This record gives sequence, C-alpha cells and structure tokens, in this order.
Amino acid sequence: MKALLGSILFLASLVMACNAVCTYELNNGISDDGCVDANGKKYPLNFQWKKDCKKCVCDSNGISCCTEYPVPVGYDIRKCQEKFDSKKCTYRVVEKKNPRKSCKVKSWTL
Repeated sequence: MKALLGSILFLASLVMACNAVCTYELNNGISDDGCVDANGKKYPLNFQWKKDCKKCVCDSNGISCCTEYPVPVGYDIRKCQEKFDSKKCTYRVVEKKNPRKSCKVKSWTL
C-alpha cells in the first residue's frame, strides 16, 4: 500500500512539474565558477534566486528559470478571467463583468 501511494505521489509531482514554464539562458560569459546573465550579472554555480516571479538556478551551462506559482485551470472561462499580481506572484480569478467578485476555481496547476 505504501509503495502504491508513493508511486501515485511521484507521478502527480511529474505532472505538476511538466506544466511549469521554464526558460534557459546560456552562459553569456566565460566563467568556470558560475554564470553571467544577459545583463552581465554574475552568479556562483548552484546559486538559486527569484527573478520576475520565477525560481532561477545557475548551472555549468547557464541559467534556468521556472515558474513556481499555481495557475488556475478549472473555472468558468465564459464568465471569469485570470488576473496576475506580479508583486505577489499569484493569480486571482474574477468575474469579467464585475472584477471585484471572485470566481470559484476547481483546480490549479504548477
């Protein structure tokens, strides 16, 4: 039973990870001990940070940045719309006709 539950949790985490939006920026500078981004900023290898609501990490080839916030997927798209708050890195789902009123969301994905 424990093995079955573990397998289900593992598969669920793969499905969630597959929906993340990621970007990859090749190392812009020659650096054996880290990464240099497009703006010339240097990061040590394996260093992690947040940038534009994404979790970024420096590896030997460059910089990978992926979303970490949940995205609403189960709501009435005819009646409601998504609103992204870039300061809080979160989505809200509100009525199109009355944006002050929240909509029910049945499911979220990463």
